[in-house]
Amino acid sequence: MTPQKAHYVTLSPRLKIALNAMIQSRQNELQSKAIKQDRWNNRLLKADKQPEMAFLEERKGPGKFSRKYGLQPTQTELVWTLENALGLLARTQ
Repeated sequence: MTPQKAHYVTLSPRLKIALNAMIQSRQNELQSKAIKQDRWNNRLLKADKQPEMAFLEERKGPGKFSRKYGLQPTQTELVWTLENALGLLARTQ
């Protein structure tokens, strides 16, 4: 193919239409594969959570399993050991 003919072919509107159609086809194919992969991953995640949910349901929820039945009291005072308190006092003086 001569350079002039190659230049003419690359500038032809038919080639642009064909290339745009190929690009659109590839984008549609990629989007379709991405959707399928998302569905597959969601299905796997749901299947992975089923044993965990069955385990927690059998033990009447995560609270019973972790032995935390009610509200935990908030700590209002800080308890230090004697070594920590003396070290702090020595640094401040």
